[in-house]
Amino acid sequence: MNPSDLLLLSKAPENLHEKIRMHWDAWINVCEKENLPHDPGVDLSLLGKIWASSEFVSTNTTRRPRLWFELIESNHLDKDLDLNDYETELKNLLSTTPKSNDIALMQTLRLFRQKHMLRIAWRDLACLASTIQTLRNLTDLAEACVDVTLEFLHQDQVEQIGKPLNANGDEQRLIVLGMGKLGGHELNFSSDIDLIFAFEEEGETQGKRVLANSQFFIRLGQRLIKVLNDTTGDGFVFRVDMRLRPYGDSGPLVMSYAGMELYYQTQGRDWERYAMIKARVIGGDRVAGEDLLQMLKPFVYRRYLDFGAFESIREMKAMINTEIRRKGNKNNIKLGEGGIREIEFIGQTYQLIRGGGEKDLQIRSILEVLKLLSKKGYMSQQACDELAESYDYLRRLENRLQMYADGQTHTLPEDALLQQSITLAMDHENWDELLEKTNFHRQRVHQHFNNVFVIEKNDDGEEQSINRFIPLWRDDLDDADAIKILEEQNVFDCEEVVRQIKSFKNSSLVQALEGTSRQRLDNLMPLLIDELVALEDSGRVIQNLLNLLQAIVRRSVYLALLIEYPIALTQVVTLCSASPWVAHLLTRYPILLDELLDPRTLYQIPTRKQLVHELNQVMQQAEDDEERQIEELRKFKHAHVLRVAAMDIGGAAKVFQVGDELTALSEALLEEVYRLAWQHMVGRHGVPRCEIEEKPYEPGMAIVAYGKMGGRELGYGSDLDIVFLHDSKGKKQFTDGERSIDNSTFFARMAQRIVHIVTVQTANGRLYEVDTRLRPDGAAGMLVSSLDAFELYQDEKAWTWEHQALIRANMVVGSAHLRTEFDRIRRSVLGQSRDLDSLRKDVVEMRQKMRDALGTRGDKQKAEHFHLKQDAGGIVDVEFIVQYAVLASADKHPDLLDHTATRQLMKVLQHNEILDEQQVAKLTEAYELYRARANQRALQEQSSSLDANEFVELRADVKQIWQQVLGS
Repeated sequence: MNPSDLLLLSKAPENLHEKIRMHWDAWINVCEKENLPHDPGVDLSLLGKIWASSEFVSTNTTRRPRLWFELIESNHLDKDLDLNDYETELKNLLSTTPKSNDIALMQTLRLFRQKHMLRIAWRDLACLASTIQTLRNLTDLAEACVDVTLEFLHQDQVEQIGKPLNANGDEQRLIVLGMGKLGGHELNFSSDIDLIFAFEEEGETQGKRVLANSQFFIRLGQRLIKVLNDTTGDGFVFRVDMRLRPYGDSGPLVMSYAGMELYYQTQGRDWERYAMIKARVIGGDRVAGEDLLQMLKPFVYRRYLDFGAFESIREMKAMINTEIRRKGNKNNIKLGEGGIREIEFIGQTYQLIRGGGEKDLQIRSILEVLKLLSKKGYMSQQACDELAESYDYLRRLENRLQMYADGQTHTLPEDALLQQSITLAMDHENWDELLEKTNFHRQRVHQHFNNVFVIEKNDDGEEQSINRFIPLWRDDLDDADAIKILEEQNVFDCEEVVRQIKSFKNSSLVQALEGTSRQRLDNLMPLLIDELVALEDSGRVIQNLLNLLQAIVRRSVYLALLIEYPIALTQVVTLCSASPWVAHLLTRYPILLDELLDPRTLYQIPTRKQLVHELNQVMQQAEDDEERQIEELRKFKHAHVLRVAAMDIGGAAKVFQVGDELTALSEALLEEVYRLAWQHMVGRHGVPRCEIEEKPYEPGMAIVAYGKMGGRELGYGSDLDIVFLHDSKGKKQFTDGERSIDNSTFFARMAQRIVHIVTVQTANGRLYEVDTRLRPDGAAGMLVSSLDAFELYQDEKAWTWEHQALIRANMVVGSAHLRTEFDRIRRSVLGQSRDLDSLRKDVVEMRQKMRDALGTRGDKQKAEHFHLKQDAGGIVDVEFIVQYAVLASADKHPDLLDHTATRQLMKVLQHNEILDEQQVAKLTEAYELYRARANQRALQEQSSSLDANEFVELRADVKQIWQQVLGS
């Protein structure tokens, strides 16, 4: 074979030809000495290119051609091996390696490592493996070397000393945690492996010698490190770094569970939380190791939203940048600006912030984290895709830098010949092209990093919203100077703003703050004051904002949120200025501040399908934890009510849309509550069964909504008027569990449990107030009625006002059979022919009773005020007009029973010419404006009693139509 053919086929630049010739001569010499064929058995163009790209590959190929031919004969160059493949091969090799002979063990391991590192490098440089496959292969190889070697050494040491036992007399094993890239299945080609050693509990060995378990495992750990880490004539296996263990180099090599738990609870630092994200059991007792990781999870992932992670990561990055500048090494593609570490910091910061509540974020792969961040909407799809693309490129470049000489480098070379080798390895035309591509990725990564970690800057490059108001908060200015600063910056109501701020600053709560909380408050207050610029009614707004701060100031993570997300701060001010109700909601439940981070979701109306999907995801995080499930329901409700209120305040949702959204939310929550209650009851008593006409049947229960919920017109803070029904009847009406009960009892307890889950007071308040008095016989009746009993009551005993209520009744939870039967009963009852004089008399009398009981009191009060709902010409008059018209006409116009919402019923009444166009137009206008005003008053935390001069013409119109329709 002519070596010139090799040079021609390799397409390597001329400067690398001499290197290829040298390796080819070495290959020929070694093959002749060892009586091996000269033909390497692969494509010569590929061989020349890879030899020119990697000294490691060319040197190992020419020094040990037998390793090369083993790979060729086993066809391993074309295979993507996994952990099981490596472990199987290594166990076979060690089965013939003598025990207690670490020299022989070390040689076996090194030759094994060289063979497979040669295979991995070849496949990567030949583009036979993706970047992710290469990282996974390197990780699996390291894990196999650690785990199989550990077991080999453990058995050897047990024979020499004895078995380490726990208090129960069971044998213990060392637990090896792989940290960093090893834990994340992202190991570099020439990376250290970061390990932590642990064992379950102290005790003693049982065997030839008595030794404390800790001493047994320290010796075992020392041997493992030595056989992997020490450099011999055959090289090393993996460089081992133990500095991530508790107390670092000064700490014990191995610690018990108890020791580790105490350390992380009392002394664990933020950077150790970051490191622990990727921790994974890679050797020894894997079951016990998983228990250890579960025990340490509360240290890593906090139950609350931990926005303080931004500060911690920013500080860590600043330290890295300082070190980079000190070494004058800006070409570090791992630690430098826009490097791999910035991508990892972005993903892991979100994990630290949210991983406690969102367990699907408790994963190790940075690429999988980026996918989740996009899916959850925390970052845009474009940003995550770009970061993933840059990560792939930079990791591929990092590996090929290290594959050149099996060196632990992350720096772009300055040597011209080496630059040509890396250019060839990366398939670029020249070094300038490689630099341009690398700089493109680094600049893009750094831009995304700044978007996450840096407060936006103004045109002068200064951080916004801070400088001009720092003196007002941090300095002890007299009132006149403070007012002057505010006046100069166009803040209204300056005297009141200064008074409120000084009162807050001098309060015992603020004066007692220190450390991180005080620092964060000092950083936040100038930003908050800046939000008051050009804002009317600043005095009232600052009071709402300071009330909120009083609630969260000791939980400084929320202060960090408002500092890190200026858009959230702006949303807080906007909503609190528009609505004291929202301000108090945020004050009571500060966790809702998280909802303000993204206006795309805050001002977006979810579909019913999206709403249910979101709720399902939330509840999956709390599976099997009843207390947390109840709390999650409440937090979900608050979050979505806040969304609706934000859209209402911002004019993005009309009044009837507000009612629809609040109703859809209540329906989704009731469905979930029903599911939880059903699971609970079935778990205790089994599934309800019965026989109807000798056929087995599985009955169910339904929840029927009345009033505002039934009419899809819920307002802020509305109660839920609900009735429970079931369809059990016939024979054998019992549950099928071990603790069987009759179906009536089952459904009664089921309803009680639903009411309990909805109404129980927790740290996050009640879900809803519930009123069940619209059931048959009211408060004196059974909590749950059968369909048959309900139908009989409606036909024979129900009052006219109960039929009025039935017009707005809507089954919100229940089987298809129950829905069909309820609809049949409702239509049958409401579609009856009625005596119009009696109907009119009943409706008028009930309306007068309500007005007497609930309207404005006294002649003077009636003259000065108008109650939106109860007074003449108000909301209830509109509803009673419609309900009377429906009951009077449904026997002739059954389409009136297709709807439950008052606004829709009015359209059908006009269509059927029961009310004329002018009447419906006036009633619709009045109903819409009244309900919009009621919502507005609720958001302002004001009553429904208005000045009597409001809505004068509308009220007169409604009264006139009342006279026309009801004649009274």
